[in-house]
Amino acid sequence: MERIPIRRLALVAVLGALTLVPAAVASAGSTAGNRQELTVGRGFDYVAVLPALLPNSKENTSSIAQNNGSAPATIVMDIYTPQGVQIPSATVVYANVPPGGTRVFAQAINTGLTPGFRGVGVISSDQPINALLSRDITSNTFVKSYSIHNAYPTGGTKVTLPYVANALSATYNTRFAIANTGTSEACVTILYSFPGGAKAPVSDAGSGSAACAGGGYRIPVGGQVSFAPTAVDGAIPMPASTANSIMAATVTTSSSTITVGVDAYLSSGLRKLASYDGFVVEGGTSDLGTTISMPLAAKISGFYTQYLLSNPNNTAATATINYAGNTGNYSVTLNIPANGTASHSVYEATGGIPEGFVGAATITSDQPLAAVLFRSKMTSPGSFVDTDLYTAVNGIPTSRATTTAKLPLIFRRAYRTGSLSGYNTWVSVSVANGGTANVTLTAINDTSNTAPGCNAPATYTTTKTITGSFIFYQNADADNGFGQNPACFWGGMTITSDQPIIAIANATNDLNKGDNDGLYNGFGN
Repeated sequence: MERIPIRRLALVAVLGALTLVPAAVASAGSTAGNRQELTVGRGFDYVAVLPALLPNSKENTSSIAQNNGSAPATIVMDIYTPQGVQIPSATVVYANVPPGGTRVFAQAINTGLTPGFRGVGVISSDQPINALLSRDITSNTFVKSYSIHNAYPTGGTKVTLPYVANALSATYNTRFAIANTGTSEACVTILYSFPGGAKAPVSDAGSGSAACAGGGYRIPVGGQVSFAPTAVDGAIPMPASTANSIMAATVTTSSSTITVGVDAYLSSGLRKLASYDGFVVEGGTSDLGTTISMPLAAKISGFYTQYLLSNPNNTAATATINYAGNTGNYSVTLNIPANGTASHSVYEATGGIPEGFVGAATITSDQPLAAVLFRSKMTSPGSFVDTDLYTAVNGIPTSRATTTAKLPLIFRRAYRTGSLSGYNTWVSVSVANGGTANVTLTAINDTSNTAPGCNAPATYTTTKTITGSFIFYQNADADNGFGQNPACFWGGMTITSDQPIIAIANATNDLNKGDNDGLYNGFGN
């Protein structure tokens, strides 16, 4: 297989955080009467954990929660320090959130948090919930970088990360945050593996006061620990032997359970930021698969995709990527070493994917794998000069496809002004078996937002028959997922289908300079 140059292998982005959600409009304030010590989850049955909350003048996070139940919900955000100590003054409560409805918790305007705070958010509810964590960084010249994480309630005891970079070519980097989702102290070890087994794996289990008595980095209940190329913002530097490398990493804990969020960024130059979520291997519901749906593949108008795969098994894997789209079908075979990693870009000669291609892909393998999708944009097709745009999202095993997909963050023309379209989303839906499905889309507006003209109660429903995959562009005036053309929308969406489907959504805006896109997985529940 022809090797793609290493610089394009590491499609990357900028360290960051605020949110695609405009922080100033997502207010909820800390409620009176909540200044007491609380246990993680507040005793509610439904909990989601969001690592690395960052309120600060340049880098912030916002959390978006969706009521996934059948009755009105009380949704609460509690915030903890990395040491697992709750900050009662930062608690925010929303009551009577309708089924399918959403609410936004913006850390930048949370008066209970001080600038520079980093920690863990726990969203809990008396109804099932879905949650996202949105990040944003603002440069000194007010250029933005965005990304979105999915939040999950339990995690696992072994988690794999298909893409990690430590100052590759003095430019490409990742930062990953490991949060303890269990009820006892976690003791965490990281194993770094290199493409093609080029170097021996590197194991990092911590030492001294940072380590548990039996080995592994110590993470208290409700706490987190972060790793990055340097000690910036309190992170633990990755081992020196991993410097100037692209890798996969496997994170294990000998006790409790963990969840991991990864941010990819550039140390200079383009304002790129992309985020994805660690894949559970053991100790929870596995995110690995031998047949994986990648709901987006593109090589058009400068937009392009790349897939990175990790094999956290002790046996080598042979995988085939089957691309299918508007210009035809294309196939690529990859060999992935045991505990190793591999990748494929649509710009590699292998596969012969033509300019103008838009579709999706399915990865099949003889070993369970994890795969993450990266999307970027060149200044023009084949220029190999990137713009700021950069996003990432997890591939989903087809065995995990369901007949329902929930999307907590949907925009149409929010904050539209003059010739600018404002905040918008698109939703890509793939039929798990590649066949035909009849889908119904229901969108519910968030009445708590203060975007002009956007906070009136509203529900929109439409249907569509799709074959293979289809993208609904919310800013369009046809096939936009609403069935109507509302002047403005900011809320959540539920898609139901007569066949198992997998969905992703991308949020963007044209109001700011920089990387304004964030991509996330729909919740299949």
